[in-house]
Amino acid sequence: MKKLFLALLILAGSTLGAISYSSDASAKKVNGNITWYNGVGKKGSSGKKLGHWDCATKLGFDVPRNGTKIRAYAKAKPKKVITVYKNDVGRLPNAVLDVSPKAFKALGYPLSKGRVSGHYSY
Repeated sequence: MKKLFLALLILAGSTLGAISYSSDASAKKVNGNITWYNGVGKKGSSGKKLGHWDCATKLGFDVPRNGTKIRAYAKAKPKKVITVYKNDVGRLPNAVLDVSPKAFKALGYPLSKGRVSGHYSY
């Protein structure tokens, strides 16, 4: 009975577009392109030196806290998932998430691909 009530509550909230979330209660999902940029070794907006598993989210679009663990999913084959950490932001004109070249390759794509359709959640 509780599961049915919860499902109806979520459905009603998503229909109205006014459901709120908390990071420990549910995950947030953001759809769009995933691209790569070579920020490794540079200082991110967090003040941290960026590594191979750090990423940037779109400035003013979605702003998770610095250090947030993000799961990035590619929609096209191969459907792989990587874990990166948000430590930078950017304009990202054609994407919602920028990852390092190593992380992009871990999604199963060559750098020449440039961008891949997918989503991320945290």
